Amino acid sequence: MKIVLLGYMGSGKTAMGRMLARQANLAFIDLDHYIEQVEELSIPEIFHRYGEGGFRQIESFHLRQVMEHQDHFVLSLGGGTPCFNDNMDYLHGACTSIYLSASPIALAERLACSTTKRPLLKGKTGNELLEYVRQSLSQREPFYKKADYELSVETLSVEESGLALAELLKKNHIL
Repeated sequence: MKIVLLGYMGSGKTAMGRMLARQANLAFIDLDHYIEQVEELSIPEIFHRYGEGGFRQIESFHLRQVMEHQDHFVLSLGGGTPCFNDNMDYLHGACTSIYLSASPIALAERLACSTTKRPLLKGKTGNELLEYVRQSLSQREPFYKKADYELSVETLSVEESGLALAELLKKNHIL
């Protein structure tokens, strides 16, 4: 069983992925963390050294490595992973994918305190952050919408989102 969580930064992919993996007795893999371990560089260091294009190539390579060499896991993708190098086409049919959706306002509120840790958000605050989230989400959402399922996490806490995700998977006979 391969379950892949995708969505914008701040949608709760990592927190919900950990929770779901525990509940379902599956391994949990955070793609960004996996990349940092294997490459022995932080994501910001990879961006600085190779630029976004270089990072996206590295990211796609490691996504394929995980998918081809691991079984029975919950994988959380980086927010941009689905949008590059035909990654969504690659994932289609190889796993169960779930898009964790939320509005730009909700996402910007969640991201406001973590912009220094995220290379694409560095230095953005307030309206500038909201406008960036609004614009980039509109570009990314067509890729996110290719997921097998969509779960709105707009007004849910992490715990409520985790329960809703488990219920969605049970209802569709995945768990």
